Amino acid sequence: MSDLLGTFGQGWPRLLLYPGGLSAVLAALLLARVRGIRQMEPLTAPRLIDLLPPLSAIALLPLAPAAAFAYSLDLLTAVTLLLWPELRRAAAERCDPNQLAAQYLPTFLAALALVSAAGTFELSGLLRWPPSPMRQAAFLLGAGAWIVAIPRLAPPQPHLAAACSALGLMLVGILPLSAAINTITVAPAWLSVAAAMAIALAGIAASCRLPVQWGYGWAIAALVATSGVLLDSG
Repeated sequence: MSDLLGTFGQGWPRLLLYPGGLSAVLAALLLARVRGIRQMEPLTAPRLIDLLPPLSAIALLPLAPAAAFAYSLDLLTAVTLLLWPELRRAAAERCDPNQLAAQYLPTFLAALALVSAAGTFELSGLLRWPPSPMRQAAFLLGAGAWIVAIPRLAPPQPHLAAACSALGLMLVGILPLSAAINTITVAPAWLSVAAAMAIALAGIAASCRLPVQWGYGWAIAALVATSGVLLDSG
C-alpha cells in the first residue's frame, strides 16, 4: 500500500491534470452534453463518493501523452471502478437481474472480443495492434460494440459521477481505436488519441439515435469474430 501511495504521489499530474482530474471533469461534461444532459445535480457527499472510483480509473488509463505509471489496470478492475455509480444505484433500487443481464450483455461480448484479440486482460494490451487479420477484425468489432453499448450501459443521469463513468467507458473504447490509427499514420500519440476520441464521440451520438438492436448486432458480430480467434488459436 505504501508503494502504491508513493507512486500516486509521484504521478500527481495524472490525478489532477491528465488523464484524470480537471481534464476528465471537463471532458465528462462535454460528453454529457453529447448524450443530451444539459444540467448537473449539485455534488453532494454521496455523489462525491460515487465520483471517486471512476475518476481514479480514468487517472490510471494508459492514455497518451500521459507519463507511464508503475501500476496498470486490467479490464475487469477498470470496468468495476467505472460502473461503481451505476452498480450502487442498481443495488439500492434492487433492479431486476434479468434486466441487468440484458443491459450488460453487449458490453460483456465486446470485452470478450477485445481480450481475445489482445491476448491479455491488461489495458495496455489494447494499445497493441494484433498481428493476424482475424484478431484485427475482433479488435475493431469489439471496440465498435463497446462504444455502441455505452449509452445503454451508462444511462443518462444528471450528475457528475455518471458523466465520468460514461467518459471512462469511452476512453477504454478508444484504446484499440488509437492502436488502429497508429498503424496507419505517423501522427503524434496525442493526435491519435484525439482522433480516436472524435470517432468514439460520433459513434456514441449515432448510437443514441439508433434502435437498441444495433447494439446487439455489433455484439453478435464481435462474438463471431471472437469465436474465429479462439478457433484459430486452438
